[in-house]
Amino acid sequence: MGRGRGAGRKIDMDPIRAHSAAVTARKSSQGGWPGFTLIELLVVIAIIALLAAMLLPALARAKQKGQQAACIGNSRQQALALFMYAEDNGDILPPTAYNDVDGDEVEWPALLDPYLKNPKIHFCPNDLVSTNNSYGLNELGFVDLTDPGVTTPNCLAGFRTPTVTVMLGDLGAEDDLATLRPDTLKMTAPGSDINDDADARPVARHNQRCDLGFMDGHAEPMRLDQFYLHQNPTNQWFTP
Repeated sequence: MGRGRGAGRKIDMDPIRAHSAAVTARKSSQGGWPGFTLIELLVVIAIIALLAAMLLPALARAKQKGQQAACIGNSRQQALALFMYAEDNGDILPPTAYNDVDGDEVEWPALLDPYLKNPKIHFCPNDLVSTNNSYGLNELGFVDLTDPGVTTPNCLAGFRTPTVTVMLGDLGAEDDLATLRPDTLKMTAPGSDINDDADARPVARHNQRCDLGFMDGHAEPMRLDQFYLHQNPTNQWFTP
């Protein structure tokens, strides 16, 4: 019996001794632990670089998608605020701007602020230039009461095809659709000229797409060639 127990202890100790021998063999001549070899270090760096190259574009795309979703949400909330304004004002739509009794100009974002939880909704997450507003109202659907001879705002009921008529969208480009024109208020129709400081062309801030809100309240991203360029009729997405 004693011999059997001894044999058992020897079997249990052999793996420990073998492990100790392996550990001892890996110690350096100075008694410390060996570091990575140059080749091992280069392999690790290469693997990290490969993983980064694979992950960073995916993270960038995810960020862009998130920003676009936030912008679409901004467009939708501003559209709903505009409907509430019209409901409170006998179906009258807000003008792009007007002069108050003191002669001060009041712009359309300020008219919607009472219906919005946060005025930051007027800013697109991808717009790093504007300081007042990132979106513009359709200039054919919303009048500018600061223009000479204009006295009557439009009515919501006057829109014949609200599902395909632009209400508002990403704004801030010159005629070349590339040079930035920030802090503007009115989205100039394709067949119209930029003729004052409040006018601008739409800008494609989101993967070559412009986020738009429509007169029925829905919002969606569209490429410029889908609603602005080479259209027939030219202003088909803008005419009330």
